[in-house]
This record gives sequence, C-alpha cells and structure tokens, in this order.
Amino acid sequence: MSVAMPRLLLIVMLAGAMTACSPTVAIPLAAPPAAATVDGQAISMAAYHERLNVSQARDPFAGMPEAIPSPVPRQRLEDFTISDQAVTTRVAMLENGSASFSAAIARNGFTRQSFQDYERALLTEVGLLHAMAKQRAGSAMSDLHAGQSFDSVVAKWNDDSGTAARHGEVGWVRPGDLPEPELANAVQGLATGATSGVIATGRGFAIVKALERRDDQVRLALILVLAPTVDMLSPQGTPAWFTKFIDDQESALRRDGKITVSVGSRAGA
Repeated sequence: MSVAMPRLLLIVMLAGAMTACSPTVAIPLAAPPAAATVDGQAISMAAYHERLNVSQARDPFAGMPEAIPSPVPRQRLEDFTISDQAVTTRVAMLENGSASFSAAIARNGFTRQSFQDYERALLTEVGLLHAMAKQRAGSAMSDLHAGQSFDSVVAKWNDDSGTAARHGEVGWVRPGDLPEPELANAVQGLATGATSGVIATGRGFAIVKALERRDDQVRLALILVLAPTVDMLSPQGTPAWFTKFIDDQESALRRDGKITVSVGSRAGA
C-alpha cells in the first residue's frame, strides 16, 4: 500500500476537495508552494504540516493482508461530504463545556481549525465505511441465499479476527450476555440451525447462525463485517478492504493527474 501520506490525511484532503465551491483554486504567484493538489484543490504547506503532525503516527497498515474488493459504492464519494453543522455538533459534543478543551487539543498538535478538519475527515470516513460495509453484508447474505455454505461465506466476508480461524464459531453463549441488544434479541429467537438476517451492531453488521442449543445457551457462528461507530473507530480496527479502497482511490487520482504531492520534492519539505 502507499505510504506517501497517512490514510486519514488523504481522507482529509479528499473531504476538503469535495467541499470546495470551485473545482480549481487560483494560487497567487507570491504564495508559498502547495504541499499537494487534490482534483484541482490546493492544500497549503501550513495546512499539510498541521494535519501531518497529528496523522504521521496513524499508519499501522503496512503488511496487512489484501481483502476481497468491495462493490463500488452505490453513492458517489462526493455524497459522503459532511456538513458544517455535523462537524460543529460533533466538536460541541466533545467539548461539552470543558474549559480545558482548547488546551487539550493544542497538546495533541491541533489548532481549532485543524481539529475541525480532522473530525470532518473522521465523520466522512465513518459514513463511507458504514455504507460500504452494509453492501458487503448484503453480498454475504446474497451468497447464503444462493446456497453457499455458512463456512464458505465466513471465509469470504468475515472481518472478525477472533472467529476467523474457527469458521466463524463464537462458542457457547447466553443471549442475554451479548453486549449488543440488537444481537441478543436476534439470537434469543433464532431456532437451531437457522441463520439471522443482517444485524446492525456497534462494531458493524453481523449475520449469526445457531449451531446448537442447550438449556439457556446457544453455540453460535458469526459473520461480522466491520464498521465501527465514530467513537469506536481506530486505525487498528479499520478493515483491510476499506484501506484498499482508499488506496485505490488515491492511485486513480494520481493516474488521472488529479492529485499531486509536492512534499519532499518541490515543496522542499
């Protein structure tokens, strides 16, 4: 995968380019050189360095195995642009009246503006990830309806590393002990040998099968397509198929001459 810039930094740039009012920005001759240009939208060196300071340690994906490519999203990437109101609401929720909020973001390398940019990118990432994960879960369900075995569908679509080596088997559980109410309710009413529909959880989209039952316990097998909520998202928990999608988007923009990165060469950084 590309390591030219951290993945979240790329998403910030894509989000910024998508929300631009004009496809091109005129750069005065006296202005410092741009760090990058994304689809005609210039990213200044100052903005790049602000974002790089908080992004440069967030790329733990080297060596991650390739995943089955996702279907192309039914919506265009531009449709996942996050509104200013959504960003403002998110930052206000995190701030929650704390007088130390500004000092805290400064300690972590943010300015107020770069923190808002970071949260915009995070919300954009989560929105896109959820839409694609829902499609993948739908593809897994279609495979099951087409007669493919649960084991084979697990091997193809399951993102849960804890069950991957066990053909998706979770083991014996009490439905009431499951942390997700939606999952617990679905499992409670699932007959032996039956498979659920797609269940939305805090970690993503799940499909479960009741292998056996005894007393108040059920032995489950699971297909989980990862799509964590915004507060649960982490670089380590981001599925490989989503990382590949973002890398492919970057490669396509580079091939078409719509993204250029000058840092390290003409920008002199």
